[in-house]
Amino acid sequence: MDFLTIPSLAPTSQLEELVRKYIELESKPIRDLEKVKQDLEVRQGMMRDLNSTILALRDNCDSLIGEKATSLLSTKTVTSSKASVVTATAGSTALNGVHNVFVERLASADVVVSNQFDSTGTTLKTKLSPGNWVFSITVEGVTTNITVTIIGDEDDGTILSKMAQAINASAAAVSASVVSEAPGKARLVLTSDKTGSAAAINLSETGTGLLAATGTSSQVQSSGTSGGYLLQRDLLDAKLTIDGLSFTRGSNTVSDAIPGVTLNLHAAQTSGESPVSLEVKQDTGTIISNIQKWVDSYNKTLKYIQDKTFVDSDLGTRGPLAGEYVYVSLKANMRTTIQAPVDGLDPATGPVSLAGLGITAGDNGSLAITDRAKLEDAIVRDPDRVASILGSKSGAVTRLRGIVAPFVESLTGIIPRQQQSITDQMSRIGDRIKALEERMALREKALRREFSSILQAMTMLNAQRSTLNSIWGNAFASYS
Repeated sequence: MDFLTIPSLAPTSQLEELVRKYIELESKPIRDLEKVKQDLEVRQGMMRDLNSTILALRDNCDSLIGEKATSLLSTKTVTSSKASVVTATAGSTALNGVHNVFVERLASADVVVSNQFDSTGTTLKTKLSPGNWVFSITVEGVTTNITVTIIGDEDDGTILSKMAQAINASAAAVSASVVSEAPGKARLVLTSDKTGSAAAINLSETGTGLLAATGTSSQVQSSGTSGGYLLQRDLLDAKLTIDGLSFTRGSNTVSDAIPGVTLNLHAAQTSGESPVSLEVKQDTGTIISNIQKWVDSYNKTLKYIQDKTFVDSDLGTRGPLAGEYVYVSLKANMRTTIQAPVDGLDPATGPVSLAGLGITAGDNGSLAITDRAKLEDAIVRDPDRVASILGSKSGAVTRLRGIVAPFVESLTGIIPRQQQSITDQMSRIGDRIKALEERMALREKALRREFSSILQAMTMLNAQRSTLNSIWGNAFASYS
């Protein structure tokens, strides 16, 4: 019989569960702050995307404003009736028109060769004593001295290779190699780095040396296995006829014949062939492609803002920026500013707005090039007017830039300031969470100490209960 009853002690696992639930209840402020921080992180991501989108639009605007607009609208292209013979590029100063070009001859690089030798022969060994042999190469008035060391036991192929190596190691504007026209044969080949007669190779040496011994001469034309230049110097230049006038040039790239146009010669024509027709005209493809890039950037930005500011009263849903007037007004201002006419243009003399160029806005405000033919015609007829509609001081693109730029200016922009504010809020919340977590850790330790003390006290009480029950039991038995 128990004369003294003490409540039984809960198992340790139950005490642990009690501590966990208590800490979980006490941690609710931390969870609330973490939810706020997560919401701020989502908003920060949205602001980052919005900032990136508007920055891209601003940069696309910059490419169509002022001198850049004028430069773009002046972009020219050249079409060739036979691109395998001649192609061309044109700068903004080139005049539109058609040119007829006949390529009689391409420019060539001067080539000088040595006599042909047996690779393993000793002809040169008998003519050249051991020592240093010096000769000079002159190209375009620049002379380079070349030194070749002969030991005395080299064969002909080796001596030619030593000459080639010495030339290639120098600053001479030529390249050298040893070729084998037939098995067992060797020949030195020097090629000028540039085409044309002005870059012809001139070789010289004092007395009778390596050049004479190898037959490497810039004074005579090569014939058969004897050395010399391969092509007459007056045939090294390109020869062509442009609009009936004859031209010779030292390069196959001709940039000084037609103002603003660079010709690239690819092949010579034969007598009787028709001249190649080159048409210089406005590069409407490139110009419209750049305008389309701006249109796409505008549409992307507008849609992003529309998606974030929408309000559906029927469903009761709203975008995350629906209540922020600055973004709602940005959306409206973007739509109205691009459709307004440009100041200073007379509607009686041509288009005065984007719509007049065939660039129109849909019901949702998005832009589209709905009449490409109208835009191309305007670019060809009056590129300056198109540049004004786009990028003059009151042009559509200029006005749009003025609206969006304040949102993304570094440090002072609306979005960067909001991003900084969000970053500051998240930092403060992070500090609060850290402080609460530290406090919770201390509270958990305290609870464990308290429950541990209770456990020890209950253990002692149970031991004392057992002792007292034993004493009282014995006393009761004696009395009975």
